[in-house]
Amino acid sequence: MDERIDDYFGQRLTGAEKAQFEADLKSDPQLADAVAFYLASREASMQYAREKKLLERHAEWQALPKKATNMAWLNAWYAVAAAVALVAFGIGWYFLNTPPKDMQQLAAGYVMENFTRLRQELGDSGDTLQRAKDSYNNGQYATALKRCESVLSSDPQNAEAKRIAGIVSLHLLDYDKAIDYFHRLGAQKELYANPGKFYEAIALIQRNQPGDKKKAESLLQEVIDQDLEGKNEAVKWMK
Repeated sequence: MDERIDDYFGQRLTGAEKAQFEADLKSDPQLADAVAFYLASREASMQYAREKKLLERHAEWQALPKKATNMAWLNAWYAVAAAVALVAFGIGWYFLNTPPKDMQQLAAGYVMENFTRLRQELGDSGDTLQRAKDSYNNGQYATALKRCESVLSSDPQNAEAKRIAGIVSLHLLDYDKAIDYFHRLGAQKELYANPGKFYEAIALIQRNQPGDKKKAESLLQEVIDQDLEGKNEAVKWMK
């Protein structure tokens, strides 16, 4: 694996090295695949660590004496029982003292979970956007972007084309272009559901230039206040 990948996500590259890495990523499909594998592996490792700690806590609970009368033991039993209940409701990580993720980690996790593959939707504009999604899912990112741009050249208000183009640009680490597409999407008022502002915040967080975090937080607050798509995630991220 290219050693720069770990250094890039660990923010240990100089400005010039970071720029070169991002340029290489846009032109090297193998490097792009390696980055995707790296992110997936890191997320799997984090999940394994959480599950391992949960099993350890469960083992401690199983080891408690059945007829403990000492108040300290009762308190311990109630604490572990509460933790098991929390896990059952999907928030066991809180009891396990998992360190809170910063916004960059949350954004990266959202991208991995939601942008790894694009689903085909009813109402895609003819065959072009369907083929754009197929190209993206097959790792043909430049082709996917060209197809979206083709749709936008004849239909500048096509929201789905902007959304896909932004996601493709985000995958290619072309954050400026991703921010532009998502900003234009977020500015459209007639849409029933519009993720543009939330996605723009993600792109700003991942670009991580001076002032980007503040702009992202402002967008996330708009998402919350206006009850836009992405509100549930925005509420969690702003805590």
